[in-house]
Amino acid sequence: MGGNLTRDAGAVCVRAYDHAVRLGHRYLGGEHYLLALAGEDQPAGAVLREYGVTPDRVEEQMLRLAGAGLFRDLDRDALAAIGIDADAVRASIEASFGPGAISRAAQPVFRGVRHPRLNPRRARGAWRAGDFLPHGPGVGTALGNARHAARSRGGEKAGVDDIALAFLAAGDGPVPPLLSALGVSAPALSAAIRDRYQQAS
Repeated sequence: MGGNLTRDAGAVCVRAYDHAVRLGHRYLGGEHYLLALAGEDQPAGAVLREYGVTPDRVEEQMLRLAGAGLFRDLDRDALAAIGIDADAVRASIEASFGPGAISRAAQPVFRGVRHPRLNPRRARGAWRAGDFLPHGPGVGTALGNARHAARSRGGEKAGVDDIALAFLAAGDGPVPPLLSALGVSAPALSAAIRDRYQQAS
């Protein structure tokens, strides 16, 4: 995919990958791309931060939503009625296995998609099981849509704006619930990003 991306867009992909490795995730998902985009110096990153989609807030919600998966199907009141404090269980697990242990355990594993150009042996972190991190739901579609958007306006390579807009338009994967948790509208973000790039050109 490297040949289909601008240098800055390629750097976003590398940073998304680094975030996945740093967080101990065994796949590369839309949430990692959103986290990388939120820290960008490009106009898309500036717009995200202006709307409150900051790296700290994205990561906080990622961990909260992943950790919530442990008790997703269990009613906290029902657990409390039989003497189980879900928050105490979480605290005990994290005291024994470290902060974020529940979030790491709750991460799904996806198979079969090789992430191009990136080698986890050269990346920071402990993930060393192979030469790739597979893509999570919707990532391949979003990256394909970014390339298609660039081509449709006559560009040879997808830029940071194309990647941002493609992930914001994703109907599946973790980006929609993350934006909802942050209280942000994907269409409003997309419109602001388009406007910012039009002003810059």
